[in-house]
Amino acid sequence: MMVRCLRTAAVLSILFAFTRAEAIPAFAKKYGVSCSTCHSAWPILNQVGQNFRDNGYQFGLGKDDPVTLSNAYVPLAIRATGAYQYTKITNQLTDAGNTDVKTGGVPTPGADFLLAGTVARNLSYLVVAAGFTSDEPAAIESAWARVSNIAGSSWLNVRVGKFELDLPASSHRGVSLLADYAVYGATNAGIPFNLGENQTGVELDGHNANSGTRYSLSVVSPNEDPGSSGAWSSPTVYGHVQQAFDLSNTVVPWARVGLFGAMGRLPTTFETSGGEPMYGTGTKLKPFKRAGADLTAIFGYPSTPFLVNATYVYGKDDEALGGDPGNSFQGGFVEVNWVPVSELEYDATPWLVFARYDAVKYKTGPGDLSGVTAGVRRYLALGPRASMALHVEFHQDKVKGASSDFTSGDPLDVTTQAVMLGLDFAF
Repeated sequence: MMVRCLRTAAVLSILFAFTRAEAIPAFAKKYGVSCSTCHSAWPILNQVGQNFRDNGYQFGLGKDDPVTLSNAYVPLAIRATGAYQYTKITNQLTDAGNTDVKTGGVPTPGADFLLAGTVARNLSYLVVAAGFTSDEPAAIESAWARVSNIAGSSWLNVRVGKFELDLPASSHRGVSLLADYAVYGATNAGIPFNLGENQTGVELDGHNANSGTRYSLSVVSPNEDPGSSGAWSSPTVYGHVQQAFDLSNTVVPWARVGLFGAMGRLPTTFETSGGEPMYGTGTKLKPFKRAGADLTAIFGYPSTPFLVNATYVYGKDDEALGGDPGNSFQGGFVEVNWVPVSELEYDATPWLVFARYDAVKYKTGPGDLSGVTAGVRRYLALGPRASMALHVEFHQDKVKGASSDFTSGDPLDVTTQAVMLGLDFAF
């Protein structure tokens, strides 16, 4: 039960994290374009943005090298959100019994500071410092360097450092500010691996000219690496392949399918010092795995995209890692993003309507989750130097057996509801 409660707490804690990385207006400043060049409605990448990212933050039109820029240019961007939020969490266990916890107010805004760009042709980097609040001190969320187009081929690119895995839907470019993708962090045994968190390691990736065919292969250590002994600590291998199709019809003009998976090994025994496990001494590694498929499609006209992403994930952790014998989970999400208004203007300020359904189901025991998220963004400014959006969002999820009855000890479901209204801006 404790493992499941910890997992539930991890899911609920994301309700209070407003900021998301990788909204980088510095690129718009560098090239003198609007944010809408690379985003259908930021932070959602369009095909141009996907190509730009896959090419190592390069358009390949002669203006990528920093020597072509004014000395006054600084590749720095800042993103933050100020908002009112109300949250209600049911069936919380106290010393006096079960109660519902209700909180409302304006949380202290955090911030993301992003440095990103190219050092020279085919050499790119990203550094993200996030937090800057009393509850979440500043920390390096991401820091990597990349060598692109090795031997002149777009199929050979190497990235090293701390980075986000190539996921079907990015946790760091997600539209929702209240809740992340629940299935990314699902676990049978409370292991320190979350698909949605940035990992440290090395990535080999490649793509064709228009990024219609893509692959990514990473060797990483979990974000909270327990420290196994050997040449690579707690090794995890992640891979993702995708193929896009331009379809000759006006109903579904474009679709992309993908397969992904992760296999890792974590230690179960350690040498101790003063009774505490010693980092780097972990042995008797046991496996965990994740496997899934994703489908993304555009319905209607690409200029006013109705974008749908459906992702499925299966996971299993070895029982020696602390899970129930024979247990596993499956789940996923269906996400819809719609940009209903598209103006043919340089500084167009569209609307974005979004909704998502999340689900995680375990083979045995408590912890099953189902949740819905929906909201609207109205972009007040979407230019080459700064962007701002009015953001309204609602989230609700229910976790099976996440609490217990004060009198009988029987398991109780926990429902979380949250609503927010705020201004999300990047400069």
